[in-house]
Amino acid sequence: MDETSTLKVMGNFSFYYDADIILFPGSELILGASFINSNCKIRCHQYIEIGDGCAISHDFTVMDSDAHALNGNRNTKPVIIKDHVWIGTRVTILSGVTVGEGAVIAAGAVVKDDVPPYSLVGGVPAKILQKNIKWEK
Repeated sequence: MDETSTLKVMGNFSFYYDADIILFPGSELILGASFINSNCKIRCHQYIEIGDGCAISHDFTVMDSDAHALNGNRNTKPVIIKDHVWIGTRVTILSGVTVGEGAVIAAGAVVKDDVPPYSLVGGVPAKILQKNIKWEK
C-alpha cells in the first residue's frame, strides 16, 4: 500500500491469521462489517469491495486484475461482494465479478462471472446450482 491507495473499513471487520493483502498504487479496498478466515489473499489493483455480514472461509483469494498483461490487456475490473454473502473454503473470485446479496459460493469454486443475488454457485468455473436460497450464520 502506498500514499495513493485507499483502505476503508466501514464497520467491525476481522481478518484471521496469515492475511496477505496488497493494494497497488491508486487502488481502493472497502471492507464492511464482515470477517475473513485464515490464509486469505487480496490483490487490489483498482477496486474491491466486501459488504456487511459476509462470512468468508479460509484460503480465500480475490483479485481484480490478471496482474500480467496478455496481448496488452491486464483485464483489471472492479470486484464487488454485496452484503450477507457466504464464501466457502478455497474459493477464488476473479476480476470483474459482482457477487449478489445473500449468495453462497461453494468450497473450491472459481468465480469468473457475476453471481445473482440469493443464488448458490459452485464448480470450476462456478455455475448456478440453486436459486432463491437463504442462509444464516
